[in-house]
Amino acid sequence: MAFVDLDDFLARARLRLDPVGGEERLSEGGDIEFLDADGIANIRRAAVLVPIIPREGGPTTLLTHRPMTMKAHPGQVAFPGGKVDPVDADEIEAALREAEEEVGVNPDEVKLIARGAPYITGTGFRIVPVLGVLPEGFVPRPDPVEVDSVFETPLSFLMKAANHQRQKTSWKGQMRHYYEMPYDGHRIWGVTAGIIRALYERLYEPGEEVV
Repeated sequence: MAFVDLDDFLARARLRLDPVGGEERLSEGGDIEFLDADGIANIRRAAVLVPIIPREGGPTTLLTHRPMTMKAHPGQVAFPGGKVDPVDADEIEAALREAEEEVGVNPDEVKLIARGAPYITGTGFRIVPVLGVLPEGFVPRPDPVEVDSVFETPLSFLMKAANHQRQKTSWKGQMRHYYEMPYDGHRIWGVTAGIIRALYERLYEPGEEVV
């Protein structure tokens, strides 16, 4: 079956994703085929926090809208995150730092669960998704410089294949397939939808989905 509840989701994440510490085991995914040799040689490390909030009505995932002034992916829906800076020990520290800067997450209050498969973007970033549970009473404090707005999407919605619309477009002279997950007027697509879809495929094997 598909998403049941938060406990089942977290149990699957701990079992099927990479542990918070230790070596990576999951294969990279994403859009590496859109990078040339120079782009591959200069891939930059990045990380995002996949923030899960155990709300009374069911667990949600916090997402942001990037400002239109951003150089990369302006205006798109994204998880809190960014490049791994020299001050960061690893991708996990980068994800927590960025989440604190962007939406006011206290790193000490995040219950880290697991790491998803690295996602390589067509713009040359290698993004490691870090799953973490926030306090149930978490109130986001978005930084207006880095975040245009925030919203929450039910985890049950994101972990349901029927809500994953497969689309295609021409990009860099090639046909690119991508996922789109429209929710309550928000267009979740591109890299963010790709990360969500990869998590879904890893946590809920083919044949488990009940539509």
